[in-house]
Amino acid sequence: MQNKQRNSFLRSISLQVFITASVFVLTLVLSSFNVIKKNTITFASADGLEVTADQYIIDNDNPYILLFHEQESSRGEFETIARRLCKMNYSCLAVDLRNGGNKCFVSNETAKRCRESKCPAAVNDIELDMVAAIEYAFNKSNHPVILLGSGANGSLSLKVAKENNNVRAVVALSPGEYFLPDINVKDTITGLKKPVFITSSLSEFSYVSQLASGVEEQYITLFEPQLGEGGRGTVALSAENDNNSEYWLALLLFFKDLV
Repeated sequence: MQNKQRNSFLRSISLQVFITASVFVLTLVLSSFNVIKKNTITFASADGLEVTADQYIIDNDNPYILLFHEQESSRGEFETIARRLCKMNYSCLAVDLRNGGNKCFVSNETAKRCRESKCPAAVNDIELDMVAAIEYAFNKSNHPVILLGSGANGSLSLKVAKENNNVRAVVALSPGEYFLPDINVKDTITGLKKPVFITSSLSEFSYVSQLASGVEEQYITLFEPQLGEGGRGTVALSAENDNNSEYWLALLLFFKDLV
């Protein structure tokens, strides 16, 4: 009897995954006929630093996902990821933050300007760049934005999401306590009442789950990879991770609930 119940449960789960995956594929096929327009823009951070970002747009009326790279990286981290997110009916803004370097042969222009002008690049200063990006995207679309951040900037995305009324939801890939003792991320995001998606590699998952333990259960989606080790940060969503499709499917379900 127990085996029958278990098999019935597994069939139900398999059917749900199949249906969701089919919808996902159909969405991508239909969206593939739309042209993604990419252009590089700049806007000013609150302290006057010029911030560079790549903008990906299919429809000007779509809300924005703001993409914040890992430390020592650049907006180039999101070249493929941004295009895939656009096919889910979002515009994307991949931002060069001042705590960056180079990635995928793309130089971080914001970080370069910051070094040349010897501007401050502490945690509060990085947040100025994030807030400026939020203001730009919100003013352009008149929609609250979604933040997607990797590593240390995933942690800051969680913090900024709690504090900024123009942020609707946040996705954090491999966040952690990168800023102790100045900022305790776990304490800072406790009480966050916006939709949150957090994931990581398999070996990190216990740690990031504990980091997010103060977020109320009704608001949080924690995705643990099932098909292997997965990947850290944006690697989880890239071709470097052979099982990236399970992360994308989990993200699709999260975005689907936001509609």
